[in-house]
Amino acid sequence: MKFQADREVFSDAISFVVRLVSPKPQLPQLSGVMIVAEGNQVTLSIFDYEVSAKVVFAAAIDLPGKVLVQARLLSEIVSKLPGDSISLSMQEARLQVVSGASKFALSSMSTSDYPEIPAMPSPTGKVSASDFAHSVAQVAIAASREEVTPVLTSVMVSASSKELTLVATDRFRVAVKHLPWEGSATQKDLLIPARVLQEIAKTFASQGDLEIAFGEGDKEVVGFSAGNKSVSSATIKGKYPAVLGLFPDNVENHAVLATHDLLDATKRVALVVDREKPLRYSFTDKELVLESIGSDVAEATEQVPCSLTGDEVVVSLRPQFLSDALSGISDANVKISFTTNPNNPNKPGPVLISAASSKTEKPDFRYLLQPNLLVS
Repeated sequence: MKFQADREVFSDAISFVVRLVSPKPQLPQLSGVMIVAEGNQVTLSIFDYEVSAKVVFAAAIDLPGKVLVQARLLSEIVSKLPGDSISLSMQEARLQVVSGASKFALSSMSTSDYPEIPAMPSPTGKVSASDFAHSVAQVAIAASREEVTPVLTSVMVSASSKELTLVATDRFRVAVKHLPWEGSATQKDLLIPARVLQEIAKTFASQGDLEIAFGEGDKEVVGFSAGNKSVSSATIKGKYPAVLGLFPDNVENHAVLATHDLLDATKRVALVVDREKPLRYSFTDKELVLESIGSDVAEATEQVPCSLTGDEVVVSLRPQFLSDALSGISDANVKISFTTNPNNPNKPGPVLISAASSKTEKPDFRYLLQPNLLVS
């Protein structure tokens, strides 16, 4: 194998696939990148039995061939090369990398145990890549990080002909996002690992339109592609909890506050409490009072102006969970709605968080947070 390519093009290609290399591969070979030179183009690909990524670019190929080498090492080398072009060639089981005055030799890896990359399913529809990346960031933060219940570590993705719906929950909160797309309707929900989906979304964020493909068969895969780049991921099997039914149709009792004022105040008051401890939020007709609870080391309190509709309310909320919700609100003002507890009217029900300026009955982003009922 021997070819020459533009160094920036090669660097962009290798950095794309290396972001999706498994941090803990099942086999040493799965930490590698497969380089295939054929015709007038080069294909770089990675696969770890769950996630695959592939990018194709033009190159001047003198001798076709393929090789498997350490992905992250090659990416680091290429990013620091001095020349405008890069030459790669095989010599005695080593990949020679030359650019300008720099020369490197990487040992090739055995391909005997390297799995065959699955074929990409046919596209189901397309969505703005930047909108998709923003939506995933809003929702995936609410997915569970505990592997005990795999379905809760995923983001549920479903589609109609005009809308994608993303849902995530860790039992303590639920995040839901609706975004427009052009596609065919599907009657099923795909569960995509949240960690993988976050990386995929960030990787494609600046790619224009993103095509998404919902696979079929025994081992369903979901595919993402834009331009010369594509990624596929295995989905998680299981039944996702019916969390959408937890969202109330209408809530009369609510407060409106400046989003960043509430976010900043929450972060400041949370400095004096342990990460898992809640803060007390007291909503009155003119202001919200934030207070630290149960700290022997320090105390904090802060007031934030607010407009309240309905009765005064006191809730205890985990500051990190509330901060995650507020970070997903792009509107200047946030609406905090208070539901009733169906099991005990004397205790608060879930708190519904959304943008205050939404003109629709159901905003495109909603976040339901369960108050800590063990704290008075």
